[in-house]
Amino acid sequence: MYDPNHFKHLFTLNSCFYKLYISGHQFRDVEIEAVIKVLSCKTERLGKLTYCCANPNCEHVKYVLTTCKNKMCQSCGQKATERWIAAQSEILPDCKFRHITFTMPDVFWPVFELNRWLLGALFSIAARSLLQQAKNKKLTIGIFSALHTYGRQLNFNCHIHLSLAELALNMHGDLKKFSFKFASLMRQWRYEIIKLLRDNYEQLILPPELVDKCTDIVSWNNFLDVQYNRHWNVNIAKKTSHKKHTSRYFGSYIKKPPIAASKLKEYIDGGVTFTYLDHNSKKYKDLTLSQEDMMLRVLSHVPEKNFKMIRYYGFLSTRKRGELLPLIYKKLGQEKTEPKSFSFAAMMKSFLKVDPFECILCGSRMVFTGFTPGLKIGQLANALKNVTLQRPVSRRY
Repeated sequence: MYDPNHFKHLFTLNSCFYKLYISGHQFRDVEIEAVIKVLSCKTERLGKLTYCCANPNCEHVKYVLTTCKNKMCQSCGQKATERWIAAQSEILPDCKFRHITFTMPDVFWPVFELNRWLLGALFSIAARSLLQQAKNKKLTIGIFSALHTYGRQLNFNCHIHLSLAELALNMHGDLKKFSFKFASLMRQWRYEIIKLLRDNYEQLILPPELVDKCTDIVSWNNFLDVQYNRHWNVNIAKKTSHKKHTSRYFGSYIKKPPIAASKLKEYIDGGVTFTYLDHNSKKYKDLTLSQEDMMLRVLSHVPEKNFKMIRYYGFLSTRKRGELLPLIYKKLGQEKTEPKSFSFAAMMKSFLKVDPFECILCGSRMVFTGFTPGLKIGQLANALKNVTLQRPVSRRY
């Protein structure tokens, strides 16, 4: 049995990733890149920074290994989450937010997994009904939404988490409470998802369970009609009490790996056991998967390159926030502040009460004196075998 909290073991034990790679499994480029970065994080492969003590009588030298900054990395994901939460806490107006979750029938999950180019449309579809209702009332609302691709058992389960500000701006620059029709959200979400799939049938890659069932546009439309007549769950939660609660809730979804290392209970006999909260019983349960299946489930949630997992609308959109947010801050009596720099040193001081730039020998300051560059991602990809088997990687790559 190995350390259950070591996330990298998922890829390296029993040479799991490399064996599957050489067997011909078709990994996406972003999946390979994610594995390479996670396994190279805090190693000299990515480079290192050198710090020397400012005290001329002290010879202490400190090396700081470069991190990978990848979403699939437990360490970097936590840092990115805290930075994002800190930034959003400075940007969002200090009012209540309504959280809404837009889901779809499970038969559509593998369709979106195989056709990831459709995922970007889910954001605007979820927001459109609310934006239209606000427009009819001549109000400008604030929305930010995130794509969540996994369920509690790490299966591919795409849905949208959306947060709506309780207050909106009218044409005169006054703040008004925004109320909306709950029932219309599910109807429009369902209609537009079905339309999206109907209109793009010719370009779709269908999963095996639908290939034989939907052999042409007629059978595909019949299948979609059946799904359209089902009830789709659009869950509207209670309002959050403040903006920090909202940003922290969202941050836990979009910047971290799909599972915390602490939930991986054990690696034994080629299997991985993890803990999840069951929706129905509301109790924690254990699930054991083969190491290969577990690894593939985790990697299926690596987003495509440059895909934005969170998007903003209304007065929170990049185009409007510079003009409208100051008006909202003023109405709320909220001071406008610049987002704070949430650096590595600041995080160490905040969470560990340790100053990483204080010399451990004499107490003086450590000063940056140089940087040793690491290998580029292409070079590491060429050395994939050595990286995934945790062997030394030569500079010749």
